[in-house]
Amino acid sequence: MLKTIRTKDTTIPYLSNYKTTKKRATQQKFKPSFLKQIMTQIYNTWSIDSLKIRIPLSKVTILDEGINEMVLRVSERSGEVLESTQNTKINRDSKGIKTTFSIEQRATEFETVAYLIILINAKQLGKHYFQGIRQSNFIVLFEYLMSLKVVGFTPYELLDAECTDIDIKKDFIATDEDMKEVLNKMHQNATPSSDYDKGSKLFWKKDNKGLQFNKRISTKHLTAPFIKIYSKTLDLNSKSNIFAMAHLDNIPKDLWRLEYTIKNKSHLFRFDIGNTLSELFDVTQEQFEAINQSSLKAVLEHQVRDLVKDISEIPPKDLLLVNSLIWHLDSGAFWSIIKRNLLGSLTGHNKSKKTKYLDGLYADYIRPIEGYSKHKNVDTILKQIGYTF
Repeated sequence: MLKTIRTKDTTIPYLSNYKTTKKRATQQKFKPSFLKQIMTQIYNTWSIDSLKIRIPLSKVTILDEGINEMVLRVSERSGEVLESTQNTKINRDSKGIKTTFSIEQRATEFETVAYLIILINAKQLGKHYFQGIRQSNFIVLFEYLMSLKVVGFTPYELLDAECTDIDIKKDFIATDEDMKEVLNKMHQNATPSSDYDKGSKLFWKKDNKGLQFNKRISTKHLTAPFIKIYSKTLDLNSKSNIFAMAHLDNIPKDLWRLEYTIKNKSHLFRFDIGNTLSELFDVTQEQFEAINQSSLKAVLEHQVRDLVKDISEIPPKDLLLVNSLIWHLDSGAFWSIIKRNLLGSLTGHNKSKKTKYLDGLYADYIRPIEGYSKHKNVDTILKQIGYTF
């Protein structure tokens, strides 16, 4: 059953009977069709990973006064108040999910307005983490924030919240071997820069593998956007392991993540996107990919393509024998033994001619298969990342 929340500019559907939906998902989770649906939602799809939201404090109920209390520094000897400051931040950290609430004053032309700031991330979705923050799981996010009992506000206020520092992510599957080649290629093709906050950084450690372009705090979001590609499998097994153990049924193997940051309102407006959460939910996959392309083109030069022989162009007259040779090799036979058995009792000129023919087939069509397959895998990953120029 679908329920609807209406805001000023948009209509946001969400599941009102979440327990029923969760039970249905549990009953179907081993069905191939359901698994395929879930996999489609998770992999090769853009979604929001984290963002900073801002809600006018006048629309918020403070439930934990610790966010707004006076902190005094008192002399132990005399009891005199030496310094007083107002605390404006509260952290909640539970089972690997960290949520930060703070109060910020922003000056306008006529007045100073207080805002509630919340750092939101996909871990607050619990077991729905891989989906990323999206319209379909909005109610899960809202209910989690309310469960922390720091502040209270309506779903409408969350949907109308202004957003900055938005990390957009896409997950994909790839082996370490292929990714090492992909990242090396991208690192080598990075646009040169002498600025201290620009450039690419390649890291390949036991518990942390990836490639990063520019610094997250960079304000040059058009010429030096923040982009990061890293092993999400390693991240969940190390840095985020407490969260993974508490909320995930398993950690996917060979999972990699591509992230880029949309810095602020002007960055969003460049792509005709509004800066409220509800407007971010309306962004299409094509729009997210357009921003990704813009970011990649700012940090990478055009590729120099390798020329790889297409093994699909085997002449029909040779195809039967090539397939037979491949079958024998796959069965574990050595090339030298296969060739000796095929040549059999041939001698002299005939043996030399056929030996040259077999060696030619091996060199032209069999030996390149491994290299061609690797090139094809790398090319597929580069296309998933968006590096196609």
